[in-house]
Amino acid sequence: MNGTQDQQQGIGFRRYAAVVALFVIGLGLLVLLGWTIGKPGTGTDFVAMNPMTATLLILLGASLLTSLQPGSPRRARQSRALAALVVLIAASKLVGVLVGWQAGLDTWMFAAQLADGAGGHANRMAPNSAFALLFLGLSLFFIDATILEDQRPGEYLAAAASLIALLALFGYAYGVGSMAAIGDYIPMAWHSAAAFLLLASAVLSARPQAGWMQVLTGTGTGGAMARLMLPGLILLVTVLGWLRFEGEKRGLFVSGVGVAYFTLTIMVFGSILTLRAARVLNRTAARQLASEQARARAFDDLKRSDARARSIVDTAYDAFISIDSAGLIIDWNHAAERMFGWTRSETIGKRVSDLIVPPGQRAAHEQGVRRCADLDEPRSDFLDRRVELTALRRDGGVFPIQMTIWPLGNVSSRTYNAFIADISDRVQSEKNIRLLHAELVANSLQLEQSNQELEAFSYSISHDLRAPLRHIDGYARMLHEDAADTLTGEPRRYLDEISESARRMGALIDDLLDFSRLGRKPLQRSEVDVRAMIREVLGKFEETGASRVHLGDLPDAQADPVLLRQVWVNLISNALKYSSPRGPAARIEISGKRMGAAVHYRIHDNGVGFDMRYADKLFGVFQRLHADEEFEGTGVGLAIVKRILGRHGGTITAEAEVGVGATFRFALPDVKTIAPTTSREETPP
Repeated sequence: MNGTQDQQQGIGFRRYAAVVALFVIGLGLLVLLGWTIGKPGTGTDFVAMNPMTATLLILLGASLLTSLQPGSPRRARQSRALAALVVLIAASKLVGVLVGWQAGLDTWMFAAQLADGAGGHANRMAPNSAFALLFLGLSLFFIDATILEDQRPGEYLAAAASLIALLALFGYAYGVGSMAAIGDYIPMAWHSAAAFLLLASAVLSARPQAGWMQVLTGTGTGGAMARLMLPGLILLVTVLGWLRFEGEKRGLFVSGVGVAYFTLTIMVFGSILTLRAARVLNRTAARQLASEQARARAFDDLKRSDARARSIVDTAYDAFISIDSAGLIIDWNHAAERMFGWTRSETIGKRVSDLIVPPGQRAAHEQGVRRCADLDEPRSDFLDRRVELTALRRDGGVFPIQMTIWPLGNVSSRTYNAFIADISDRVQSEKNIRLLHAELVANSLQLEQSNQELEAFSYSISHDLRAPLRHIDGYARMLHEDAADTLTGEPRRYLDEISESARRMGALIDDLLDFSRLGRKPLQRSEVDVRAMIREVLGKFEETGASRVHLGDLPDAQADPVLLRQVWVNLISNALKYSSPRGPAARIEISGKRMGAAVHYRIHDNGVGFDMRYADKLFGVFQRLHADEEFEGTGVGLAIVKRILGRHGGTITAEAEVGVGATFRFALPDVKTIAPTTSREETPP
């Protein structure tokens, strides 16, 4: 029988005690009701229960019910108070019987009806009832008391009450009225005797895990034998005694034969009970042996588990230290030996503060240990969380650590266990990062200042260059207008070249300023309808063959609309420019595709193309792969495209073949998706 079965059996006994208490209370109330309506009898010739006896039974039942709630001091006091009242009234009755003086407590209720009782006796409380009530009241008053270590007086008192009740019940069963009475006094009512017997058994059952009941409910062989033998033996002797008495009374056999029959039957049935008990004991012993073997296996498993835990602790990368509630070391693994320089044998039983806590922190450490040791539930800023501290090595060196401490056990046997990691490298790395961050901040400030100076320089250069260029272009125009009739041939061509170079220089300055501004303008991302944007851009190029541009699928993009428009302007203008030699056969295709976490776009033309050997110069500033005589331009447009896409986190590539055409592909990140990047199986459009 395991602990759960013991607990369930204890609950069953206490439930039986509660049922008996309620039954006795109900019986007492019924008796009082009978006296109230003038029918106190039981429907037989037996004596009726005295009203005071019924009242005291109600008090005993209430005391028993209250005592079934252990652990409540107020309930215990209430139970003892009710029991003491019963003892006081029963004792006063017995004192009156002994000294020949009646206090009249048992005739206090229904006095007129009590005057003429059974057999000519006034229906007063029977002395043996008073004894039973006295013993039961005392047993409930001392229900939790113990003497001589394990002796419980309440059990002996309940047993005395049960003997008095059994004697009366046997008298009624065997027809011997003198057994239910003391001398010439009124006999005990049979239902009073039954109530006393039930109450005595309930008092014993109210504490099933103590005293005699502990033996009866125990899991040992003695408990098993008691549960098997006692009920059968009591029932057997009771039935056989009644049969012998009835047989002799009716003349079925003489006294000697009755004794022989009684003895023989006791022997037979006693042997049967003994054999049954032996069988049960054998089964109980077998179960106990199996249980012990299971406990032995569990112990072996526990030892193996402990060995595995010890191995894990010893091979752990971090140091493991365990201390008791007094701060003494009880465990120390190999990593701790390497970290602190002390061997395990040197640390066990020593104070942890003396070995690894820096001197300036030892007082606070000791105070924290004492404070946690006094609490049922230890609380500290250092428990069950990661904390960073400094520790002391054997050689006196101090180093940073990260430690996690957790408590185990209760206040009487508590241990504190900790895993400790050396974080010297991490702390140094964090220090280096802070230094690097400070340098980056300083460099950023210096770069910002440089950018501001560069911007001022750019505007200054732009202004300083624009003024002479305007003069050159203006004077060239004036000279052209004033001397148009006299200038012919080479001088006129020189003058035209001067004006064109001045304009080209102005365009270069404008592109250069646009390129420098790209790094300063903040991005303003929004949802861009790329198809609508391209159609709007193409509207500017209707006269240059924009009708030859064919649009495919074009998904929307998340980008700065102004900057993305500049990308399309530059790419489309290049495609139109370099495919113009094809005339009506020129064709430009623009399409896009969303793949993973990016949107890919493609623009292809069948123009003059370029030599891929020089593709690395394609996106550089002022880098051109065609002569000015072939195609006009400043060589900044593609550099602007690459810089805009780079600010968006995008990329651009180009491929071409001379005389066949060129294809530009670029990608923009799709900031609304969390999908993985493009897989290798997918190819950009």
